[in-house]
Amino acid sequence: MSGQETALSEHVEVREGDSQALDPQAAGPGEDTLQLSVRHLVAFACRRGDLVGNAVGPTAQEGIRAHQKLQKKRPSGSEAEYRLQAHLCCDGQAVVLTGRVDIFHPAVDLHRPVQLDEIKTTYCPPEQLREGQRQLHWAQLKVYGFCYFLQRQAETGESPGPDDRVALQMLWHNLKEKKTHTELREFSWPELEAFARAALDEYIQWHRLWQHHRQQVHASARALAFPFPEYRTGQRQLAVAAYRCLRDGGELVVEAPTGIGKTVSTLFPAVKALGENEVDQLVYLTAKNSGRQVVRETAARLHGGGLQMSLLEIQARDRTCACRLGLCSRDEDGICPRTRGFFDRLPEARRELLGQPLLTPEVVAEVADRWQLCPFELSLQMLPWADLVVCDFNYVFDPLVRLTVFQEQDERRALLVDEAHNLGDRARGMFSAVLTRSESRRAAAACRRSHPGLYRRIQSLVRALDKWVTQRREEAAGPDSEVWVTALDEAEHRPKAVTRAADKVVAEVSLLAEQAQAPPEEIAEWLKEVYRYLCIEQLLSDRHTCLTRVAKRGARWEEQELKLLCLNAGAYLQECYRQFHAVIAFSATLRPRAYVGHQLGLQPHAPYLALPSPFRSGQLGIFLCPYVDTRYRAREHATDALVDMVGRVYRSRPGNYLVFFPSYRFMQQVAERFAERYPQIGLVMQQAGAGEGERAAFLEYFTVGRRSLGFAIMGGVFGEGIDYVGEQLVGTIVVGVGLPQVSEEQELLRRASEAQDGNAGGDGFDTAYRYPGLVRVLQTAGRVIRTESDRGVVILADYRFADPFYRNLYPEHWQPRLCRRAEELSDGLGNFWETVAGE
Repeated sequence: MSGQETALSEHVEVREGDSQALDPQAAGPGEDTLQLSVRHLVAFACRRGDLVGNAVGPTAQEGIRAHQKLQKKRPSGSEAEYRLQAHLCCDGQAVVLTGRVDIFHPAVDLHRPVQLDEIKTTYCPPEQLREGQRQLHWAQLKVYGFCYFLQRQAETGESPGPDDRVALQMLWHNLKEKKTHTELREFSWPELEAFARAALDEYIQWHRLWQHHRQQVHASARALAFPFPEYRTGQRQLAVAAYRCLRDGGELVVEAPTGIGKTVSTLFPAVKALGENEVDQLVYLTAKNSGRQVVRETAARLHGGGLQMSLLEIQARDRTCACRLGLCSRDEDGICPRTRGFFDRLPEARRELLGQPLLTPEVVAEVADRWQLCPFELSLQMLPWADLVVCDFNYVFDPLVRLTVFQEQDERRALLVDEAHNLGDRARGMFSAVLTRSESRRAAAACRRSHPGLYRRIQSLVRALDKWVTQRREEAAGPDSEVWVTALDEAEHRPKAVTRAADKVVAEVSLLAEQAQAPPEEIAEWLKEVYRYLCIEQLLSDRHTCLTRVAKRGARWEEQELKLLCLNAGAYLQECYRQFHAVIAFSATLRPRAYVGHQLGLQPHAPYLALPSPFRSGQLGIFLCPYVDTRYRAREHATDALVDMVGRVYRSRPGNYLVFFPSYRFMQQVAERFAERYPQIGLVMQQAGAGEGERAAFLEYFTVGRRSLGFAIMGGVFGEGIDYVGEQLVGTIVVGVGLPQVSEEQELLRRASEAQDGNAGGDGFDTAYRYPGLVRVLQTAGRVIRTESDRGVVILADYRFADPFYRNLYPEHWQPRLCRRAEELSDGLGNFWETVAGE
């Protein structure tokens, strides 16, 4: 095997032909030439001034319509979407600069030069735009002018002279007034050349720093060894499958039992693929903070092995914002001072962060403090310049907040979706939207004095909601109905008046933003819901339905809720996958296969890898206890049985145990009865709405050397994504089969699944209730055994656990023991712990 062949084969069995080495130092076709778009150059090197607020501006559809309208009005002989391409050398670097100018006007006589027009859509007159925005618009047009001269030189062989000029015209189209404002200026070749080359110099300096970093990444990744002495069972198989997917592209689904080491088994081959230049960037998604912590720890271990890769962790804006953390205060206009002059200070901060191994929120915040920049926005500016990006699902999939850099097709990105069992539910939420009357009224009240124009717009939205509900009442068969379901398959069934009113609210907010003003801070969350509503309304299809609710009927202020409910987000997820070279979705609970593929929008032919447990079956004792009925109508009787069960389990071998319940109410009921019967056993309970500090305090009870009994909620923060290693947890009791509560939403999911022809996910009840419940159960049970030395028990407390439906879906390494009476449970626990003690 030559030294050029992939280093992965030294650590993973890769069949012949499974990988090809690529030396990053060698120049392939076109590799010496920098391919650069005008838009990319201008955005990087010409942006100055303030960071514009987060208000939603003109949509892509509005921009396209305005462009088409103005382009159709161009005079005869002019050309729309005129392609420009310039070849040049700048500071020893060959560059191909490309772009398309909106309108090209050829010279009609000797007295008038060629003219290039650029169209920009706004909600206000151009004189009210921020100066930084105006300069950025002009920068793009000036670079187009520079490209035009070079392209003409390539076509005619004549070099531009100092007296050569081009006319540049900005066309700002005000969507609110439906007027176009023009500004025409002439520039000489020396002016445009000086401007463009200054921008190119800045970009090329950065490009060389980036290329140097990438060479270090490639070389260190190729030399990287697997960071553990040996692979666990299944790890090698997972690493090989992951590498092949990353190399060849496409999708891979992996169900890997808890404790196998999924993070390192996917991240290590991904780094190898990065080193072999099979991919350009890795994007790792997690659903919980604990998952990001595992990625950080794994990356640190790889760094310890010599890897030079840069990891960027994106944390939610609310947890990063300096103003919300009390590190700065907004000025009299409601503007954060860290956004003023943001792009003037950005270059130095960007250089400081480039190539750092771990760009955690803390590291980015430290640099942001030094340069007085918004830490969240600084992290976003570093997105294109990180080798591995770790973030939440929503930054890739959520149509409202997903990051545009991930949608660009000029990079081969690999998407690693950890905890993929959470994605289906999360995605349905991302593609759903809710507007309520009460929150809209509160938003209007907050604007009444300070923003009268916005107040009127919000009041119009409230009236539109009122009218929509009135129409639903009039059309309903029964006058006492308080819930209405409206199909959205035809345009006339949609709440168009609500949409128009919401559009006007957003237009007013965008107008304020363009004028460097801000709406009241207290309506920020409500505005997000309005933005989401408008975003989802544009995506409506047969995968949505409209759910209208009325509460507090007859009260002075009747509550109304309009919900655009997504019934299955699989098709939307598939659209997002297409933006990536390769997608790997993995979790400990991805079963059954057809249901998972249907919910996650994965291709039916995508490879599905189900791996065995790396641990011996004797490490985990599984006990089915069908003598308990946890259904709602039987819970009074079940309470005493559960109290007895918890006591038996705890006394069989005192240690750290967690009992997971389907609801807070049931948990409280059992806890009160348990405290009466076993006052000597301390009990700690999960609290609803607990913050990070309270969650950390709860976990402190579950440390080595303690004997803690905890009550928690199934599917909550303590039942997923936390590693209770060794004596931190020796057993769990799972109360009930985890079915979601019956609601209008769940029933609509059930009916939609039943109505779908050829539904691959099973019948409606399974899709809406039993499969989601099973995921919660398996995730909860997976907390017990995390390493080769762990021993523990899982008690499944409900008669339904013995049903063939569930037993057929249990993991292959489970060997459940059926306990029909409490005494059989005690005997089974005693035998298990005696066997463990004798090992």
